[in-house]
Amino acid sequence: MFYEYHEQLRAEAIAAYPNEAVWLITPGECRRVKNVSTEPTLTFRVGKRAMASAMQRGLLAIAHSHPDFPACPSAADMRGQISSGVPWGIVSTDGETAAEPIWWGEGIERPPLIGRGFRHGIADCYSLIRDYYLLELGIDLPEFPRDWEWWHKGEDLYRDGFKKAGFRVIEASEAKAGDVWLAQLRSKVPSHGGVLLDGGLGLHHPSTTNAVDASRISRREPLARWQHHITHWLRHEAL
Repeated sequence: MFYEYHEQLRAEAIAAYPNEAVWLITPGECRRVKNVSTEPTLTFRVGKRAMASAMQRGLLAIAHSHPDFPACPSAADMRGQISSGVPWGIVSTDGETAAEPIWWGEGIERPPLIGRGFRHGIADCYSLIRDYYLLELGIDLPEFPRDWEWWHKGEDLYRDGFKKAGFRVIEASEAKAGDVWLAQLRSKVPSHGGVLLDGGLGLHHPSTTNAVDASRISRREPLARWQHHITHWLRHEAL
């Protein structure tokens, strides 16, 4: 998406380092605008006049850079994207080089369920559950804005979020294909999850200690190896 602007985004991200750069994309134009945040090395904010002008021309997307941070969205990024209603992009840079921009949100094609690389907030275990429910069951689950390693920061995102999304806890003996399982891995709360498939298989996207890891791919595998980590079984109200 917006490949014609990728070189511009990368070059201007490096030029803005160590501050975050921000761009507003409108028909035929990708314009870098001033980051008016009081902490521009940590976050970005677009001025009211610049945003109003872009909205008048037809805002298509918002992009910003992540200096010295992986190309995955923060919870604030995810909330901003949802609020804007347009795709967002991130360009990760160390001041000398910049990675290819990544995009997420409305209008972005969802990758295949099997074989996608790990990128927290965009292609992680909840993203996979959410995509499975939409593509296979026609159920559109809400997004859960989340920071990397939220499970170590006092949040109980999965138990709180799935309850609000219309799931109820069921017994393991009741579980059938399409139900969600939650697992606890090196954390005080459930921090991983997947979907039960026919034949005792589980669909899930394992992670590592890195927020972005292309080698950690979503997969379908026997669920037996995960049984001792599973803490909850959940069923959606529509099933």
